[in-house]
Amino acid sequence: MPELRRIVARQVSELNSIGSPRGAELLGILRGRRSGRRDLPQIEVRQRERGRESLVARGELVMRSDTVEARALLDVMKSRGFDDVAERRGGLCRLRHGTALLPTVERAIEECSRKGTQGWTNYVATMAAVGKGIGGPEPIEYSETYTAPSGAAGPRVAVIDTGIPMAQRSDGWLNDVPRAGSDIDQLDVLPAGPDGFLDFQAGHGTFVSGIVQRVVPGADVRVYKAADSDGFASDDMIADALLRAYEDGAQVINLSLGMRTADDEPPPALAAAAEYIAQDSGGAVVMIAAAGNFGDDAPCWPAALPGVEAVAGLKADLSPAQWSSHGDVQFSTVAEGVRSTFVTGQESPVFDREPEEFGNDAWALWSGTSFAAPQVAGALVRICREIPGTTPRQAVALLASRGQPIPGFGSAMQILEGVR
Repeated sequence: MPELRRIVARQVSELNSIGSPRGAELLGILRGRRSGRRDLPQIEVRQRERGRESLVARGELVMRSDTVEARALLDVMKSRGFDDVAERRGGLCRLRHGTALLPTVERAIEECSRKGTQGWTNYVATMAAVGKGIGGPEPIEYSETYTAPSGAAGPRVAVIDTGIPMAQRSDGWLNDVPRAGSDIDQLDVLPAGPDGFLDFQAGHGTFVSGIVQRVVPGADVRVYKAADSDGFASDDMIADALLRAYEDGAQVINLSLGMRTADDEPPPALAAAAEYIAQDSGGAVVMIAAAGNFGDDAPCWPAALPGVEAVAGLKADLSPAQWSSHGDVQFSTVAEGVRSTFVTGQESPVFDREPEEFGNDAWALWSGTSFAAPQVAGALVRICREIPGTTPRQAVALLASRGQPIPGFGSAMQILEGVR
């Protein structure tokens, strides 16, 4: 146990230093690892009007495309080198310029405004920017922690994340999660191909999915890849995964990632996707998101979107975590020293000063609001299974009533234990 406490203390220190020179150094390394990769968004830093910077995809523009004026402007943008165009639902499209830097994109946005339409930089979300340690509730038999009421399948949970590896575990955990080509976590593909080490956020989707099944083993979980294995996901990529999950029948959707925008306005593609799901489902689908690891009350998206249930982080003793984003938050639960399923591989010494090697059927110890959100997602499913006829939306109110209100941290509760 003292070793686990030391790991958690290190993780908390890293979470508290995200805006420090060490955090800037880490971001620089991650940006360099993807340089020249045309299949991945290149990362630029854009200053925010207040507080820490936001991240955007270099040379990428999201604009409206559902009016005559917008379609005419789209042709102009193509002639100026924004010729890689991907249509998005909600009247949006993403344009990509092969060499343009942020000033060129900002001028294009200004031109959109002058000509009566809207344009935005393509914002980028990140995940828990801390190393993980070996540790877990081993040995746990999959069937010992919770037995569902007879015949209760429960609502489907979608995990929007880094995907899930093709390989299955021998202990049964997560083996019922379907594996599809576009949603596979490749684990080791950066910087220029396999280097023998896990990428920075490889296994994040596995860890998040394992948390859901720790809360309610046997839950129907589907994993959708929006982020690459270093943990970056653009606005339009997350929106695409969100809509895919909804169309596949997800009733609870977990998003353990977050982004800041320069003006604190919502990213357009994500906002449009969330609004569509809320309206089309009549509010029946519940979207859960990590509140963020920024330690302030500035909006973190998608957690701050209307209709999304934001989850902040607590210490193991259920007091607020200093590093956790807070403010307009619905729930909070333990986010320091959370234990869950992990992948096989070795951490890179580039990212972790004490790299670990994870064997088969690994369990890991991790900290961040990424790991608070899926506890709430699992708890909602558990309520629906234990109280027949309860919908996920009704379960939100029931779960909130079981917590202790904390200003800025919503309804605080114990779901899983952290390391004390």
